[in-house]
Amino acid sequence: MMSLFRKRLPRDMFKGACDVHSHLLPGVDDGFQSSSKSIVALKMMEQQGVSLVTLTPHFMKEYPNNHRGHIQKVFESFKAKVAEAGVGIELHLAGEYMLDRCFLNHFNEGFLTMDKAGVHVLCETSYMMYERNASSMLYDIMCAGLQPVIAHPERYEYASNKDFSHWKDKEYKFQLNLLSLAGTYGEGAVVKSRYLLKEGLYDYVGSDMHSMEAFQKFIPHLKLKKEDIGRLEQLMENNKKLVR
Repeated sequence: MMSLFRKRLPRDMFKGACDVHSHLLPGVDDGFQSSSKSIVALKMMEQQGVSLVTLTPHFMKEYPNNHRGHIQKVFESFKAKVAEAGVGIELHLAGEYMLDRCFLNHFNEGFLTMDKAGVHVLCETSYMMYERNASSMLYDIMCAGLQPVIAHPERYEYASNKDFSHWKDKEYKFQLNLLSLAGTYGEGAVVKSRYLLKEGLYDYVGSDMHSMEAFQKFIPHLKLKKEDIGRLEQLMENNKKLVR
């Protein structure tokens, strides 16, 4: 019955939108593996009205070659290919940093931040369990004058409403995965994402796009309550203020 009180996203929902989390940088992680496929995805996003995309490759122990210098070189090469293809979307480079045993190396070399001011750091933990030293790593980020942004908190199976409240008390910011609302990651992520959205605990929203298929399958059928669509629109405005 609840679906009777929900409606699809407005057709112009993504006009002027800025995506702050994606895995479109080709060949560097578990996202897109070729420039051609990434460019097709960017063209699709441009058709939807998206104006800016932040590429946030994984920085984690599983990808030892993903150090700052290497990723910056790959980004510059890819950006040139995007320009040659005539895609008008503005591209930014940041990173998604796993709070794992390689974190200190990334901390020492300097983070690729989400904002031009060089303050906001996109972070994640394991989906199954909270990393033992994660709290101290987040504390180090804040002591350095930086702002941790927790990527997709709704996807962490170990996290409860109590954990979310504790993290917000610590002044961490939260980034919603749009596909979490659509059921891509399971019912648990749906429930948590809708709770966090309703409670106003999110600060930003991103696609976390690893491929086009999920978006083509789920987003056209996503329905939300009117007030939640309004909250989602506010997160998109927050995105613009962060990256512009």
